[in-house]
Amino acid sequence: MRKAENNGRTGASARRLRWMEALWEGTSTSAREENKKEEVLAVFRKLAEDSARGRQVREYAPWEPPW
Repeated sequence: MRKAENNGRTGASARRLRWMEALWEGTSTSAREENKKEEVLAVFRKLAEDSARGRQVREYAPWEPPW
């Protein structure tokens, strides 16, 4: 009987640990996505500033270096 009780506790502990790992993964993934979103928004903000000043916005050419 003791062995079955320990297996039940171990199973519950393993499930709890997996749940905590999944929660952590979701949190860190959300943070990465938020950082990427901020980077993209910064590009659009810069484009909006350039557009508001009446400057010519350079066409994006991925094969050309930005300098």
